[in-house]
Amino acid sequence: MRNWKSVILFINLALIAIVGYATDQSAREAEFYRLETYEMPTELKLEISGMALMPDGRLAVAIRKGEIWIISNAYDSRHPRYKRFASGLHEPLGLAIRDGSFYTVQRTELTRIVDLNGDEIADEYITVAKGWGVTGNYHEYAYGPVFDQQGNAWISLNCSIGSGTVPDDNAWRGWSMMVKPDGTLLPVSGGFRSPCGLGVNLLGDIFVTDQQGNWFPTCPLIHIKPGVFHGHADALVHCDRPGATFKIEGDLPENLTVVEAAERIGPYQLPAVWFPYRKMGMSSSDILCDTTEGKFGPFAGQLFVGEFTQSFVTRVHLEKVKGEYQGACFRFREGMQCAVLRLEWGQDGSMFVGQSNRGWNSLGTRSYGLQRIIPTRKIPFEIKVLSARSYGFHLEFTRPVDKVTATNIGSYSFTSYTYPYHSNYGGDEIDRRTLGVKSAIVSNDGLTVDLEVEGLREGYVHELNASLIRSTDKGALLHSHAYYTLNRIP
Repeated sequence: MRNWKSVILFINLALIAIVGYATDQSAREAEFYRLETYEMPTELKLEISGMALMPDGRLAVAIRKGEIWIISNAYDSRHPRYKRFASGLHEPLGLAIRDGSFYTVQRTELTRIVDLNGDEIADEYITVAKGWGVTGNYHEYAYGPVFDQQGNAWISLNCSIGSGTVPDDNAWRGWSMMVKPDGTLLPVSGGFRSPCGLGVNLLGDIFVTDQQGNWFPTCPLIHIKPGVFHGHADALVHCDRPGATFKIEGDLPENLTVVEAAERIGPYQLPAVWFPYRKMGMSSSDILCDTTEGKFGPFAGQLFVGEFTQSFVTRVHLEKVKGEYQGACFRFREGMQCAVLRLEWGQDGSMFVGQSNRGWNSLGTRSYGLQRIIPTRKIPFEIKVLSARSYGFHLEFTRPVDKVTATNIGSYSFTSYTYPYHSNYGGDEIDRRTLGVKSAIVSNDGLTVDLEVEGLREGYVHELNASLIRSTDKGALLHSHAYYTLNRIP
């Protein structure tokens, strides 16, 4: 494991190098998605750890110090009104509203919070579910909930990082948990390190982000399924508990690629998407599915993912191939004032961005706060979709391409690489190859391109550089790089 002082120094140097790019790119992005920054009373430390939109359009936020606040006039960043609704919570790291009640995961339980008399002050704090271990380890965070279409609440639990934890006391650390409507707590999958973000796609499937570190070479986007191992060894101590959904005999093999590990470790499943380190962030956070039906722009149904250290938002397009999720990630909006921790939609189709860099470094000018990403109704020139084909890749664009640049195979550059599977902290891109593009066929309307690409490899990230592509008005792509995690070739 790396020395922590060396890790922090490396991150600080990386952030300095990133600042110049982020400033310039943010200015370009503002033409299509502008940012508003919220004013707040100086005495309110708005370290946002959870967000939920209320039915009347007000925004409820949980904050790290253990409170829930309701923000009225939430679409006027200069004149919002703040009212404290609940207090005395233990590190709430999520927030949801269901059937008129608030739900949050405290460090030790899933809690329902009720206002009985309508005065907008919490009257009851009801334990819905508990049963996971808490030893006092600083890293034993608990996240959620998000609700699926059947009314089940989903929770993700940090592993207990560091020495001194007792397996009997830290039950289910590093696991995903489902709480049924009757309060039954069930383990689902295991092998997380620090699964900060939870989200649900349009089909109702649950996804989690995790953090680069031991056993995770870079940040992943993971589809939660029963009986799946996600890679971190600390969760395996709980496989002998009643209810555990998988078991691995013997020690985990090391010094393999993640592709080889998936072949040798039965329950281990590769993530739906890898976020290449620094290129697509350093610490992924919340997941928000675009349910705005076009209000937020041309990305309906896709996922947006927060980035903590580099203070931006990314975009993910997923598809199922041979029954498993995989897909591409893209940068989306730079220039946030602070670490992006939570995301939520507004009624108008704008995106609230809740921020706090408590405990780690991030780009930006503040340590906490609230911003909103507002579409200007101008459509950026972007790769909307990058999807896999047996022969290569299919690209969809938000605006028609210039056919001269788009039919030139020299306009596309592909490389592929994978990652090591080991207990070391993080991991570099390995087994890197340059791939050949044999042909590029543009549709009549100029909105799609089919690329024949040689040398596709299952389990590898396929990185596309399309910076030479132009639109019909000769504009460059707002984001010219895409990163497709190709777990299965169609």
